[in-house]
Amino acid sequence: MLFGCLAHAVTVESCVISDRFWVQAISEIQSKSPQEDVIRKAGPSEIDDRDGLKIHREKVHSNKMPLMMMLLRRRLHYLPIFTAIFIISAFFLSYAISVYHGHVEADFPYISYTAVQAPERCVFAQLVNLGAFLLAANIYIRYLQMSEVIDLLNGQRRVKCMNRLSLILGCLSAFGLTMVANFQTVEMRAVHYTGAGLAFLLGMIYCWLQTSLSVRYCRWSLVAVAQLINSIFLSACLLIFVISKTTFKIKEAQGVGTKWDSLRGVYLTSTISEWLTAASIVTFVLTFYRDFSRIELKSPSVKINDRDIVLQDYRFGALSSSGSAVPDVRQNGHAGIV
Repeated sequence: MLFGCLAHAVTVESCVISDRFWVQAISEIQSKSPQEDVIRKAGPSEIDDRDGLKIHREKVHSNKMPLMMMLLRRRLHYLPIFTAIFIISAFFLSYAISVYHGHVEADFPYISYTAVQAPERCVFAQLVNLGAFLLAANIYIRYLQMSEVIDLLNGQRRVKCMNRLSLILGCLSAFGLTMVANFQTVEMRAVHYTGAGLAFLLGMIYCWLQTSLSVRYCRWSLVAVAQLINSIFLSACLLIFVISKTTFKIKEAQGVGTKWDSLRGVYLTSTISEWLTAASIVTFVLTFYRDFSRIELKSPSVKINDRDIVLQDYRFGALSSSGSAVPDVRQNGHAGIV
């Protein structure tokens, strides 16, 4: 009985201490501003001027940043390399699986025909969807980087519109790549060809827009020359692909031959040019390597608007499960016991 009374007394005393703690904590939070709280934690040695608070916040924020975000922030130039290798590897992996199962011939089928049957179409769709996301990330970061350059050099409005247009066309090209991956050419031919048109045609226009921006601001630097060569090669491959595939389909429909006999040369020309077109669009992001090495990516952050409500909600969820008394924060700032 005595031990029971002592245990009850300790529990009541703990509740009272807990209540006093929350009342004091809430009053301190309401009395001080977030800036004063950061300054108090930082110390006078780190807050010498108005910019010191910003530097301290960035330092604390970077210490809490996940490893992947740290790599993207400080090693952003690796993203184009990883994107190009990932997408091209996805193409060749689905090709290898389809050849292994005997679903396609080994000598350069169309990319789409390497992802018609299972299991290669599942692998192709999954990997190409991820690759399209990475490609869109490169396009968006490039847009942000060029926006900073244009603003820094007081660029004209027409140039800013060109940069925005390249962002839209680039994202549509990446979206077309997902359509190619998810809608097989045998079952959903119209949707598949629409996605291929978005990926190839808009991708080519995007490359030329970025090339024109690089030539405008970098003149004939190494990056501008590399982009120009890539764009010319891409345009030539796309033109050869369209002409050769159209010729092959027309002659095959007329009964002139098949891809195994008299039309073999036209067929291989169309398939090889398709692979080179896709590779040229993907490898264009490699020209972003140098520029991405000179920029940093800020990680996303969240700002709590009403700290009192959030404190009350999360404190209630944390303490109510333990059975402790929970102070109630009213709108007028006073605390009570729930």
